[in-house]
Amino acid sequence: MPFIDALRLLKPHFEEALANLPAISLLISDSFLPWTNESALKLGIPRMAFFAMLIKTICARDTPQTGLDNDHQPFMVPGFPHLRLTKADLGKPFDDPNPRHPIYVFDIEVTKATNESHGIVANSFYELEPAYVDHWNDKIGPKVWCIGPLCLARPEAESADRRPGWMKWLDSRSAMNRPVVYGAFGSQAEISVPQLKELAAGLERSGLDFLWVVRAKGVDLGEGFEERVAERGRVVREWVDQLEILRHESVGGFVSHCGWNSVLEGISAGVPLLAWPMIAEQPTNAKFVADELRIGLRIRASDGTRDGLVRREDVERMVRELMLGEKGKEAAENVKSLAEAARMAMDGGSSWQALKQMIDGVCGRKNACSMVTQV
Repeated sequence: MPFIDALRLLKPHFEEALANLPAISLLISDSFLPWTNESALKLGIPRMAFFAMLIKTICARDTPQTGLDNDHQPFMVPGFPHLRLTKADLGKPFDDPNPRHPIYVFDIEVTKATNESHGIVANSFYELEPAYVDHWNDKIGPKVWCIGPLCLARPEAESADRRPGWMKWLDSRSAMNRPVVYGAFGSQAEISVPQLKELAAGLERSGLDFLWVVRAKGVDLGEGFEERVAERGRVVREWVDQLEILRHESVGGFVSHCGWNSVLEGISAGVPLLAWPMIAEQPTNAKFVADELRIGLRIRASDGTRDGLVRREDVERMVRELMLGEKGKEAAENVKSLAEAARMAMDGGSSWQALKQMIDGVCGRKNACSMVTQV
């Protein structure tokens, strides 16, 4: 929370900068900057909240989990009789029906600012979650415009002569017709050393080729691990271009923490996921990936708890099922279809049209906007 508190100090400087810009027709700011809504109202500028998350996540924040006996007792989400969640599917502190955590208090502030905003811009696409988008627009509001996946709007990769070592390694796997499982867990979640060692041992036992991005540069993954797997495994301890990795023809599976950007990149690249959620809304994303979209499998702690250790034998079993098993093949077929839907949404389809309608709606008529500012 210190980072959130520090961001509030930007408010007077932000307002001064806005006031000195040419006339602004629309402000798009991250939903986690709720104070920007006050600034926009003060200056008479319509503000939209940018949501880099699943719309389903914000449809399931009405604490229907009140009165449950345990983390695994199912409950229904209002408006979705087909959907069953458990407290284990909700990130902390939203699994608590009466939370006092500062993050929950902050979420209330975010919700209030969002409700007072002109609308929501979401990094999602309609075909991915139509029931949730419709429910939000019809029953909750303000209106959401899905304009993603934004990763498909990025520039092309660098030329081949500037390819980093990990991409050249993937090229070598492709030349040998050896499929690769890619593993990465984002930049925020802290993974314990015992869990990292179990993951390393599971990858080694799987017998599969793998590229694993490890954020902790100095962590010991087990004595002799990297030497033993050198012929078929690559551990990278630096920033990588994840989307380019996922787009590589050799990559056949993605072991992911299910951060929403990573999920969208996996979908856009047509790569099935092994869902291993860590924090925040990631458990909800993981359930969506595995149970609703059926574009991936879910790995769970060996003792059945939400935060327990995932043992090496379970890592081995689930990675092999993703890459070689029938469930993995089904997930791969499903995600290929969804990848095509994502491409079409951005290429003149639903996301393109939503962006156009949003701009026309805010500005009143075509080309009336003088400036759109995003923060």
